[in-house]
Amino acid sequence: MPQLAIPDVPAAAPAVPRISRDEVAALYRRPLLALIEAAHAAHVQYHPEPEVQLCQLLSIKTGGCPEDCGYCPQSAHYKTGIKNEHLMELEPVLAQARQARDQGATRFCMGAAWRQVREGPEFDRVLSMVSEVSSMGLEVCCTLGMLTAAQAQRLAAAGLTAYNHNLDTSPEFYGQIIHTREYSDRLRTLEHVRDAGVQVCCGGILGLGESEEDRISLLHVLATLPSPPESVPVNALVPVEGTPLEARPAVPALELVRMIAAARLLMPRSKVRLSAGRLSLSPEAQALCFYAGANSIFVGERLLTTPNPEQDQDRALLRQLGLVPEPPYKSAPAPPALRSSAAAAEADTPSPLAGLESAWRTDLDRLEALQRRRNLHPPQGLDFCSNDYLGLARDSGVRRQIRDFLAVTEQIGAGASRLVAGEFTALGEFEAEFAAWRGTEAALFFPSGYAANTGLLACLAGADDLYFSDALNHASLIDGMRLSRAGKIQFPHNDLTALEELLQRHVTPGRRFIVVESLHSMEGDRAPLAGLAVLCRRYRALLVVDEAHATGLFGREGAGLTAGVELDDVLAASVHPCGKALGAAGALICGSRLLREHLINHARTLIYSTGPTPALMAQLRAALAIIRVEPDRARRVRQKALSLRRRLNHLPLADASSPNREPESPIISLLCGSDARALAVAEAMRRQGFEVRAIRPPTVPEGTARVRITVHAGQSETDIQNFADAMEKCFCAV
Repeated sequence: MPQLAIPDVPAAAPAVPRISRDEVAALYRRPLLALIEAAHAAHVQYHPEPEVQLCQLLSIKTGGCPEDCGYCPQSAHYKTGIKNEHLMELEPVLAQARQARDQGATRFCMGAAWRQVREGPEFDRVLSMVSEVSSMGLEVCCTLGMLTAAQAQRLAAAGLTAYNHNLDTSPEFYGQIIHTREYSDRLRTLEHVRDAGVQVCCGGILGLGESEEDRISLLHVLATLPSPPESVPVNALVPVEGTPLEARPAVPALELVRMIAAARLLMPRSKVRLSAGRLSLSPEAQALCFYAGANSIFVGERLLTTPNPEQDQDRALLRQLGLVPEPPYKSAPAPPALRSSAAAAEADTPSPLAGLESAWRTDLDRLEALQRRRNLHPPQGLDFCSNDYLGLARDSGVRRQIRDFLAVTEQIGAGASRLVAGEFTALGEFEAEFAAWRGTEAALFFPSGYAANTGLLACLAGADDLYFSDALNHASLIDGMRLSRAGKIQFPHNDLTALEELLQRHVTPGRRFIVVESLHSMEGDRAPLAGLAVLCRRYRALLVVDEAHATGLFGREGAGLTAGVELDDVLAASVHPCGKALGAAGALICGSRLLREHLINHARTLIYSTGPTPALMAQLRAALAIIRVEPDRARRVRQKALSLRRRLNHLPLADASSPNREPESPIISLLCGSDARALAVAEAMRRQGFEVRAIRPPTVPEGTARVRITVHAGQSETDIQNFADAMEKCFCAV
């Protein structure tokens, strides 16, 4: 089902990384036991005490709701036997709250069957209820329908802890359940609640007839709100006679468990509340829900109008599971004064910086729970992870050339961008030398491989043009295409048949470019350059090739795989980063003189970047000279790669089934599948004295987490044998 745009989503979301819908889907569809295990680990990390919050929910205004929610017995549209009652008076509500507190509840929730809150005596009474209940030392939650911003501020001033406003289901399925209110109305109320400094309580209902895709979509919406809800109720439909959903079958318990586990991983700091429908769950099913991450239940004989387990049963179950009720506040907070909306906003709303950092913290927590939080740490063992294929980053001859250069030069920094004051003779000489080695008219230096790819692709194609991108292209290529005004069409990795079908189908008045990596950075296989050239000529397309991992190792004199294939009539540009086999930094784009001039005038990553240092040019010229005069260095690395690959061939290699497998590729990836296993293998190898890194989504597709191994000149044959022996033990042991 295609994902629909959600109108009126709050626009003030902080600029932090967001989990994609595909990532949510992959997480939700994990094997159930693995999902529960990961969720439990996250739960223990963020909620280490074996506590369950007890909440009590009171219907303070029952029946007669003008909404037509298909599951709700309080809707005026259906005949369910629910009597329409007026808003309760203050004292009976306070008596119920005191009783709930005395029986161990720490959160008191009040619900009114209103479509939206109306100003007047009834709302004033609700504000008094909130203030008085808050003064008892209870968390106070309300669910009153839609709110304006001013009403949310008044509730905050009265002492409201949280506001419940469930999204119920996905934006795609919502219109089949409710017709009297838009999804955007619900999102707008959540925005008002958050802006008022009140916690958000927001979840959904399973069993409405929704699909698995709808459940995934709901989770994605919840997890990507500007700030995730502090409270996430997970409800199972309780069918009520007289409602349109009266005949819906019961939700299988394991589906409820899956939803709870996914919610725990996506929103690790939140309270996940096992809510409506609990009466139909066995003690064993409830135990599994708690293990998967639920840490709150509603107690009392009713949830608004539907039945709930007896409190004695709940307490007996918690004791049996070794869980304890969350303790009450150590001391009751002072009764809040009813302040003006402006004063409440000033006192309760966090500063913009605090809000931004809170969003960052939440996102980092989510990544930690998913085992995808990145960290910086230096290598701790024998290097099998760097891209210094030829050992030139540590070469004594290169170091000597840099020392000699620095001894006679006065300038050690560029001073400005190349177009301002950062151009110098040695830079132009190196570019000309590199172009001659590669066999092109010209070359242009960029500060990094990322800058080269984004700068090139952002300005190479225009609005009428199309990029055809290999599905496994890395981030800098993808980002460069996104920055352009051209369209982007993805084809399966190295699949010439699929690419030809796409070329036949997608015609444009502009140009078409095919973008690939010559030696793939994660799979380690070759691009079928000869076949790509045939398609380029057949369909009048042009080719862009990133030679990051082939430069220095493959092709004529090590000049890259594009140097060994007849491509002159179709190759628009090749990119040669200098941070891999050349052992330095930066990148060169090779092509025609006109391409060079075009990039000087339009590539923003060149125009607005400080130029390279003169010493870097000395380092690169020394490295290039070694590559040209010592071809055996690259040959020995390729032989080592072949040797290690043969020793690991019985393990699941990423390129095992590739028709373009490159047996001498220095990149060898062992597929682990799960993120957890990839991390475990890498850690086990580190304990054995070898440094490898786990590569996880989104760098690689979901379900293909791996340990990426690189072979380089600094490894001896003994190192390779010892590494292979250790890897076999570690890979099979975890």
